[in-house]
Order: sequence, then structure tokens, then C-alpha cells
Amino acid sequence: MHLSNEIQKRLNSLNSSIQLASCVDGTFPDQYSFYGKPGRSFRIELGATETSFFLVLFERTKKQKYENCFARGLFTNLDSVATVLDLWVDKQHDIATIKKAFAELELYTDFDFRNANPEIDRAWTKVKNMFFNDTQFWKFPEWKERYYELLNEAKRHPAFANYYPFTSHYWLRFSIDKDIKETWPLYTNIIPTMYSDKIPDTVGKFYVSYNNEPMGGQFFETAKEALDFYAEKLKETKPIKW
Repeated sequence: MHLSNEIQKRLNSLNSSIQLASCVDGTFPDQYSFYGKPGRSFRIELGATETSFFLVLFERTKKQKYENCFARGLFTNLDSVATVLDLWVDKQHDIATIKKAFAELELYTDFDFRNANPEIDRAWTKVKNMFFNDTQFWKFPEWKERYYELLNEAKRHPAFANYYPFTSHYWLRFSIDKDIKETWPLYTNIIPTMYSDKIPDTVGKFYVSYNNEPMGGQFFETAKEALDFYAEKLKETKPIKW
């Protein structure tokens, strides 16, 4: 199956104004599909079979400087995919209305806990929303659940209440300022453990890096223990102005 061609055919049959984006050489990508214009947009990828399609619906704006993701979902019918795209981009329907018609969609939900500083609160939302905006959300579900656990615990932790969170390579880090120009070194971070042949599932669920040595950090069984330790490490190292 050529994914983009098939979706475009269905969009055309709906009389939709959507024209899918093409690659640099002017051809449609066959294993994925996307929309390249500002405002409401989407990305779609083929799953393990040619009857599974993973979709994210987002809005791209210059002001936000990132893609604000509203929903994602697994679909098994391309006609449904095309209808969702048409309703979201062309018809500009509210995401809650689209969700009512398509149970396949999972809506983004923000944190229950709010930070007293609106700018810091928005930074937390950006971190969580960027992680949600993932066409491969079906991979490594246990690790991703622990990532959400880490974010929830970190936002509530008093030691980080006055810091601006951000991520790089999925590492959770903090900045003194909202423009991320005064941060701790790159190697000072926290992340759920991704188990492998080299890192067995017996070492702990969360990892805190605090030096520049490969695997020179420390593992912890709970997010709270890891965050408590991470907070102490931030006290030992001064942030750097970039």
C-alpha cells in the first residue's frame, strides 16, 4: 500500500481541500503521510500491518514554537482516517466533537496539579504535550507509563516548583529561566530506565545522571526517590548561562 496516495484519494472523494505534503523530490511518502501548512495539521504512520494507521492531530503555530497536540489514535480503516482529517483540518470541527464520532481517538489531557506560576505551568504542559505527540505511542507502553508517572511526580515536587522544565533526548531537565538560557549541564538529568541487554530490569525503574561518565548515575525504584536524589544533585552544581 502507498499510504499517502490512498489517503489523498479518499480526501478527494470527500471534496476536501486538503492536499497532502510531499517529499523534497515532489513525491508522496509511501509509509507515512503528513500535512505541511501552519495551523491545524496531522501526521500518520503505518503500523505493523497495512491495516493499522497511527494518527496525531495537532496545531502548529509560531507563537507556541511547537506542535500543540490535541489527539492521537490507532485506526484500522482509511476511510475513517480521511474523514477525521477532513473534519479536523478542512471543516475545523472542535476536537471534542470529532472524538464523539471516533472512539479510536485519545484526547490529550493536561496535569491535574497546577503550578502557581503560569509561565512554569505552561512549560510543564509543553513537556507533557510534546511527549503525547507521538505516532509511535503504541511502542514501549510500560516505559511511557513510567514517563508520565515521572512528570506527574516532578511537577508536584516542591524542589522543582520554581524551575522551568524541558526535555532533550527525553531527559527531563530544568532551567532557571523560561527561555532555557540558564540550565544545569546536559549530563544532569532524570529519565525512566529503558531496559536492554546491558541494563537489566533489576537495576531500578528511574535513572538519575549527575556526572559525565557513561552510566555513572544512580538507579531508583520509585519516581519520588529518584526526584529527591535529583533535587540534591541540582544543589551541588551551579546552572550554566548559555
